[in-house]
Amino acid sequence: MVKDVWIQQLHKTAPRVHCLTNPVSMREVANVLLAAGGSAIMGEDQLEVQELTAFCQATLLNTGVPNEEKLCACMIAGIKANELEHPVVLDPVGVGASQFRSRTMRVMLDKVEPSIIRCNQEEACALLNMERTSQGGVDSSMVLGEKVQLKIAEMLAQTYGCTALISGEVDAVSDGERSIFLTGGDARITRITGSGCMLSALCALFSGTGLAPYEAACAAGSIWKESAYRAGILTDRTQKGIGSFYVHLFDALDGLCHGTRRTDAKLS
Repeated sequence: MVKDVWIQQLHKTAPRVHCLTNPVSMREVANVLLAAGGSAIMGEDQLEVQELTAFCQATLLNTGVPNEEKLCACMIAGIKANELEHPVVLDPVGVGASQFRSRTMRVMLDKVEPSIIRCNQEEACALLNMERTSQGGVDSSMVLGEKVQLKIAEMLAQTYGCTALISGEVDAVSDGERSIFLTGGDARITRITGSGCMLSALCALFSGTGLAPYEAACAAGSIWKESAYRAGILTDRTQKGIGSFYVHLFDALDGLCHGTRRTDAKLS
């Protein structure tokens, strides 16, 4: 199975990811990387970001809760990662929600070449238009048809010379030439703060194993979908609520990435 190859590569490398991430989901991002088998280093001071980037195997630039200092640090880290030929995952949180976010994202994309852009449908459209297209973007209210979503992923990948992963009920992944839908999951994942941030972190983690950006995005998206699916089943069986779903999500990811049979036994 391809999934087994992804996991084996993860075990071999146990990548460190430099995470310049959303303070709203900082703890979740660190925990999801640990659960999967990697680790996070978090630093945003401009005096150390280049050194931290060089110490890691991948860089995550999550622009949630932006300010000028953080965005400048993201650019410095991203430029350094490009120089080192390290993978860079960009999560342009809420781009299009304000002129400030759109303006600074335009500058960042002029200076930094992302390997993967992971975003929702609204953010993808804002990146293509690079103007204020909505009053949202963090929790996407846009619902595109699957064919349109896949076409936008292809356009986004071609525009920025990277792989695009656009999240939704179905995820669309494209590198501009190859494209695929990732199905499955559980709708309750949208009720957890930072679920998209965690997916972006997994994209960075699998990129750090040496997988090409398209394969890394497919690996992260597929495993995150399956984790949500398993978490949903376990939550339903125990007749619990969203808090239990959150716990089961990490348990399922742990089981998938570490080959434990605890989750499998409960699902059989």
